Amino acid sequence: MAERLAAGLRQAMAQLEGRVHLPVNPDVKRRRLRVLGREAAVYALDGLVSMEHLQRFVLTPCLSNARTEVTGPLRDALLALLPVEDAQLLRDVDGAALQLMTGSAVLLCEGLRGALCVDLRAFVRRSVSAPLTESVVGGPHQAFNECLRDNVTLLRRILPTPDLITEMTSVGSAIPTALSIVYLRGIVEEDSLRAIKKRLKSVRADHVLSVGALSQLLEDAPHALLPQACLTERPDRAASFLLEGQVVLVLDGSPQALAMPISFLHLLHTPDDTSMRWQTGSFLRLLRCVGALCTLLLPGLFAATVIFHPEVLPVTLLTSILESQAEVPLSIPVQAFLMLLLFNLIGEASTRVPGVVGTTLGTVSGLILGQAAVEARLIHPLLIIVVAVSSLGSYAIPDYGLSLAVRLGQLGFLAVGCVFGLYGLVLAGAVATVRLCALRSLGSPYAAPLSPLREHNPDIFLRWPLRLQSLRTWLANPRARRRDGGAP
Repeated sequence: MAERLAAGLRQAMAQLEGRVHLPVNPDVKRRRLRVLGREAAVYALDGLVSMEHLQRFVLTPCLSNARTEVTGPLRDALLALLPVEDAQLLRDVDGAALQLMTGSAVLLCEGLRGALCVDLRAFVRRSVSAPLTESVVGGPHQAFNECLRDNVTLLRRILPTPDLITEMTSVGSAIPTALSIVYLRGIVEEDSLRAIKKRLKSVRADHVLSVGALSQLLEDAPHALLPQACLTERPDRAASFLLEGQVVLVLDGSPQALAMPISFLHLLHTPDDTSMRWQTGSFLRLLRCVGALCTLLLPGLFAATVIFHPEVLPVTLLTSILESQAEVPLSIPVQAFLMLLLFNLIGEASTRVPGVVGTTLGTVSGLILGQAAVEARLIHPLLIIVVAVSSLGSYAIPDYGLSLAVRLGQLGFLAVGCVFGLYGLVLAGAVATVRLCALRSLGSPYAAPLSPLREHNPDIFLRWPLRLQSLRTWLANPRARRRDGGAP
C-alpha cells in the first residue's frame, strides 16, 4: 500500500526528502517559507523546473500572502492563491516524488494532508528539425524530437480536429516513462484500441528506453524476423496512420512514433508516394519490391544455378564462369558468404562513422575491397556484381527493420540454395510465404488485404490516382471505412 503524506509539515518533509534522497541529490532544491499564516516548504528539481516560473507563480504569491488568514479549506485557498492551471493534490509519497522528478514544483504546508504539485517543466530539448533516417522528397521537412509534448503538438497541427485523442499514460514498473496513446475517435477500430491498452498494462519492465524496445514488448510474435510495428520519425506519416484507423504511440524521450497494427505492405510504402503523380509513385514502389526480391533471392539463385543447374545458363556465360572459377581457390558458397558478410560489415561500419565520411567510407571500401579480391583471384568477378546488386536492393527498402530482416533472410536463402539448389529455394520461399501469412500485428492479419482478402483501395503494389481511393484500410472502424470527401 502506498505511504500517505502526513498532515504535519515536519513529518511530510521527512517523508518526501527521504524518498528523493535529498542529502545525496544536491539538484533537489528546497525553500522554507510561510503562506496563509502557516509554515510551508517548496521543492523543485534544478534543470527540469523553470526557476523564473517558480518565482513568479509559486514563491511570489506565497510570500505576498504569508500572513493572510484562511477562511475555508486549506486546499481550496492554496489553489486560489497560485495563478496556475495545472496543479493537483497528491496524498502519497511516491506520487509526489515522481512529480518532483518529472519537473513539477511540490508545495508542502502545515495542516495540508498531501502535496500540491504544480507543473513548471522547462528543460533543455532539441528543436524540431528535418528527418535524419527517413529522407523527404515531397512533404513537410519536420521530424519528431525527444519531447513528448512537442511530438503531440506536431500531430495536432497536422490533424486539427477534436476527434484526435491523446490519452496520457505511462509504461514501466520501477521507473515509469510517459506515453501518449494517439488515435482518431470514430475511425480507430475499438478492438485494436482495447488490445493495445491491455498489452501496455501487461508490460513487465523496469524501464522502457525507446519505442523500439516498446514494440518488442507489444508485438504478437517476438521470435519472428519481420517487424510487426512501424517506427517513423515523420509526423506526416504518423498522421497518415491515424487517418487509416491505426493507433500511434508516442514515448517521452524517443524521437520516433510507433504505429500498430500494420501489414507487411506498410513497410514498403512511404508518404512521398502520395505526394508524387501516381505513375511515378507506382514505378518507385515496384522498384522497391524488385530491390527487396534481389536482396533476398539473388545470391541464393546465383549459387544454386552455378552449383546444381548450370544447364540453364547460356553457354558463353557458363564458360566464362567456369574459366574464372578454375583460377579461384575458394568454392562458390564460401565466396558468397564471405562477400555478403564483408558488405554487411562495410554497411554497419559506415553507419558508425559520423557525417559524410561514413557514406564515403562505405562506397570507397566496397570498391577497393571488391577490386582487390578480384585481382587477387579470391572472388569470382560475377559474384561481386551479384552481391553489389543485392546490397543496393536492401538500401531501397524504406523501413530499416524490414531491411535488416531481409538481409538475414538473404543468408538463409543462400544456405538453402547452396545445399538444395533451386528446388530448395522454391520450398523455402513457400515456407516463408506461409509464415508471412500466419503472422499477425495486434491481432490483425499481417498479409492483408492479400491474405486473407479484404476490401481495399487500388493502392498496394501500384499507387493509383487519389480520386479512386475512397476507402480507408481494413484496419479502420467498419462504420468509417468510406472517406466522406475522398482521399485526404
